[in-house]
Amino acid sequence: MIKRLLIPVALLLMLAPSGCKVTSSTEVGVRTSLFGIFEKNGTQQVYGPGGVYFVPPIVNSWNTLPISQQNLLMNNNPSEGDRPIPDDITFKTKDGNNVHIDVNVMWRIDPKKAGFLISHVGESVTEIKERIIRPISRSIIRDVFNEITSEEYYHVTVKSRLADKARDPLAQYLSTYGVMVDMLQIQQHRFDTEYQAAINAQKQAEADVQTLMEQQKNMEAQKKSELEGKRAEWNKRLEDALGEVGQIRNHADAYYQTKTNEAKAILATAQAEAEGTRKEAEALGKLGGDAYVKMQVGQRLAKKRILIVPGTNVSTMDVNQMVDYLLGQSKAKAR
Repeated sequence: MIKRLLIPVALLLMLAPSGCKVTSSTEVGVRTSLFGIFEKNGTQQVYGPGGVYFVPPIVNSWNTLPISQQNLLMNNNPSEGDRPIPDDITFKTKDGNNVHIDVNVMWRIDPKKAGFLISHVGESVTEIKERIIRPISRSIIRDVFNEITSEEYYHVTVKSRLADKARDPLAQYLSTYGVMVDMLQIQQHRFDTEYQAAINAQKQAEADVQTLMEQQKNMEAQKKSELEGKRAEWNKRLEDALGEVGQIRNHADAYYQTKTNEAKAILATAQAEAEGTRKEAEALGKLGGDAYVKMQVGQRLAKKRILIVPGTNVSTMDVNQMVDYLLGQSKAKAR
């Protein structure tokens, strides 16, 4: 009896190390019953992240799946994509041109449905990605993005709107498998070589036109600035000339006024002297004029010294006759 018990115990002790299972902080474990000895065949149990569990070996299978975010990179550049060959999505635009786009699908495994994925899809991230996420994503993205024209691929807002539009049905479809889609990123896009060359030529022509327009605007601004500078210089010269003319006019006006005043003064003096002469002449022509003339002669002679020097010819000079003679000459001049 004891020997019979020792055999199972020994087997259990031998298999115990292989039945110890560990999950990291970013993964879950899935135990699946294989033979239906202790429970129904195919029964599954999900174990949470960050734990150590004992799973009876042989009668159970054990798989782990990461629950962290995963990326499905479908890129034209093999060094950036998941596959070692060009893996971008190719389809036709609304106006009939072939377009190639690089896409990144960001997805996660729903821990509650990890067992379903193990049983119906794949036992690893690679298998799940290749069996459902890649084909479904490429199909839905093609159906949505062929609704726009070639020109609209250059508008970021249009591509963002279509990415959101494609993400919703993709997330809904993959959720039935236990996959959650967080984001759909549309990256670079390319057209066929000939069409891309034509687009590049058009873009370059538009850029050249824009450059010429900018140069024209800059030239117009420069010429306008130069014109304003010339106008300011001309205005300054005009102001200086007007100021100089004003000064000359003021000096001329002042000189004219001075000379006018001097002429008026001379004229007034002359008029006063003429009036005095006229009145004097009138006075001489009237009664008493002779007396006035004599008085004037007397006043003038009073200021002079008269010397009578006798000569060798002794003769008598009548002074009264001389005075009468002088008075007669003065009266004649006055008339």
